[in-house]
Amino acid sequence: MELTEIKTYVPIVSVIVPAYNAEAFISRTLESILSQTYKNIEVIIVDDGSQDNTVNIVKNFIKRDQRIRLLQQENSGVASARNLAIAHACGEYIAPIDADDIWYPENIEKQIESISNSDSSVGLVYAWSSICLVCSY
Repeated sequence: MELTEIKTYVPIVSVIVPAYNAEAFISRTLESILSQTYKNIEVIIVDDGSQDNTVNIVKNFIKRDQRIRLLQQENSGVASARNLAIAHACGEYIAPIDADDIWYPENIEKQIESISNSDSSVGLVYAWSSICLVCSY
């Protein structure tokens, strides 16, 4: 009997992060992205003309994980930053996250599972979530 290798297609997800003066949040956001159980991702951060330490923080993350890329532009707004990231994305799916948001570790995995188990009329999946960083509850 011959063993056959079963290959499963694992699409790349392009995580896009627009960032403007995000030094207070960007590390926690990137940690939540890099902690995803779904590992086939690229992370594109667009610094939108920050005047704080955002770029240096991102560069330190790039040293740790080569899935991260940094793009920079003059301050043009969040929509422009998202569009720039999408233009440079290589993934089959786009997963936007703001520089001050945090994902649960299974976020991308569950979204890929959801869209993979849907019929072809489904073109978008998302999840609602909230975490209050300054609240005591």
